[in-house]
Amino acid sequence: MTQRFGDRMRAACLAVSLLAGASVLPAGAETSSEKAPSPSSEAPDAIAHRAVLQFDGLEDMIIHIVRPANLDPDGHRVLLYFVGGGQEERDVEAIMNSLIAQEAVRRGYIFVSPVAPCYSCTFVAKGEDYFPALFERLAELLPMSQERFHLMGFSNGGRSSLHIGTRHPEWVASITTYPGYLRNGKYDLLDRLSDTCVVMYVGRRDIAFLAGHKRVVTRLENNGHPVHHRIYNGRSHSIRNLWTQAGAELLMDGIDEGLGCPGGESGATD
Repeated sequence: MTQRFGDRMRAACLAVSLLAGASVLPAGAETSSEKAPSPSSEAPDAIAHRAVLQFDGLEDMIIHIVRPANLDPDGHRVLLYFVGGGQEERDVEAIMNSLIAQEAVRRGYIFVSPVAPCYSCTFVAKGEDYFPALFERLAELLPMSQERFHLMGFSNGGRSSLHIGTRHPEWVASITTYPGYLRNGKYDLLDRLSDTCVVMYVGRRDIAFLAGHKRVVTRLENNGHPVHHRIYNGRSHSIRNLWTQAGAELLMDGIDEGLGCPGGESGATD
């Protein structure tokens, strides 16, 4: 117990230094921080931070973080969010000011989003080479209350969440996609998610993603793994319902309520 408490406090000290702007990264890494808009007048202030992480044999990676201004000595859950498209920094910057980021911080999460290191290095391609090293680095730097991360993503970010989560399930507590599917048809990898919660949403008019979404759900349920999933009637790729405040709350409720977790029941709304 004493050793675990000491480890947690050392992690908290690292996080305070990192997220306050002091460099605890390897020489040459860049750090910066600034006040982020508070989600509401009742919610605690948030601190936004940008850092450049270095990895042996790989290009540097930019990550953006927004977290509660007051760190809890018991740590925080960490939500690793993958943006869609080419996963460029402009898209990561946009998600850091989104309702989902604000809602996550309001609930006490540390919200992290990585930038793809190069145009062809999205996290369903060469970007996968940064894992599990990125998990390990974040676990060292952030005061985590859980040993595993919650993954979430939109579009290519949803695909990234499944892609990374199925390859490193020991690091992943939950996966939320809206939408997402497993690329390259490697559905056997889903068998590894025996201890990972899965929540999936897709629009019925999203022809490109709907079939893949259904295949993931079917494979998991056939293996006895519950999945919380919904097909939104009348919606296409970007499900407007989930980009509202109510949508942000629904996405975070999926994590907080343990939906789609092993040992539970599948839930579906068509």
